[in-house]
Amino acid sequence: MHPFHAAAGRTMRRRSIRTIGLLAAIATIAVAAPCFAQLLGRVEAHSFIGPVLGNVVYFNIYLPEGYDTSAERYPVIYYLHGLNGTQGGPSNVVIPDSFEDARAAGLIGPVIIVFANGYLDSLWADSIDGSKPAETDVMQQLIPHVDANFRTRACRSFRAVMGFSMGGFGAPKFYTKFPDRFAACIAYDGSLADWDTLVQVRPDWAAQTFGNDPDYFDQYSPWYWADVHAPVLAPRSDLRLVVAMNVPSNREYRDYLAALGIVANYVETGCPHDMVCMLAAQGMNSAAFLAARLVAGLSGDLNGDRVLSSLDVPPMIAALLDPAAIDECASADLNGDGNVDGADLSAFIAALL
Repeated sequence: MHPFHAAAGRTMRRRSIRTIGLLAAIATIAVAAPCFAQLLGRVEAHSFIGPVLGNVVYFNIYLPEGYDTSAERYPVIYYLHGLNGTQGGPSNVVIPDSFEDARAAGLIGPVIIVFANGYLDSLWADSIDGSKPAETDVMQQLIPHVDANFRTRACRSFRAVMGFSMGGFGAPKFYTKFPDRFAACIAYDGSLADWDTLVQVRPDWAAQTFGNDPDYFDQYSPWYWADVHAPVLAPRSDLRLVVAMNVPSNREYRDYLAALGIVANYVETGCPHDMVCMLAAQGMNSAAFLAARLVAGLSGDLNGDRVLSSLDVPPMIAALLDPAAIDECASADLNGDGNVDGADLSAFIAALL
């Protein structure tokens, strides 16, 4: 994927963007995956007819070990591939293997991972001609389908998005555009583009996907939406940027977010543009980052103000008195075992103190 520099909408397009190592990074997402131990969970291939557009929506899904023998509901991570990728390929092994290692290390609990289809080169946008509705597929068709057909915790507090390269453009776009739908986001060496850079390097994309319309492009820009939703995103600390070779553009995005009051968890790995290397360097830390945010939905923040305080005590007591009134997204179940009991009360008191 081209390491584009990112920039926001109209105000950002006036900035001078330096494109570092652009031609050297022209590549597909596909990398030769090393031999991994056999997954303890499993990956399944699925498709369905989208209820909104009537198209075929393809996705693969990783179900963790124990899924078949429990009644537990799980947090979900949506993974977005890079240029020329699909819902299949090496990521179906590389990503779950990293999370299984993190689970074995006690850094995160079991999760479902959904591998979405981005039509090879959609930039995770809806193409202007309707031929590649990547955003609509994910937001209006795939997420509801997964929540209806698999044992997920179907709410923002238990849903995250992550992506590599082109998917590292799409993931922060989804996170900033739909902050009410995702608890956290990780972008791996995101190929973050502004309009001028896109026109310069990939004029075919500018024409075919965005109709040569910079305003249409802005609707799918993680810079534009960070600006629009800064008041909502600024109190949160749910975005992580894991960087390999796309250092200048990611630093610029980090600094742009900081100017908006949005603090990103930022790390440079020294890796090539390669997911295997980045996971080896930062996979454990990324899992811990997601666990803290996904478990934040279990942290006792029962009134939804993202602050654990005495205001959460009355609803915690109510949950203990009537566990049946607590739905699958309720944060009173601090240990995620499906019950609200004394163990959760102890955890709640410890967290409150």
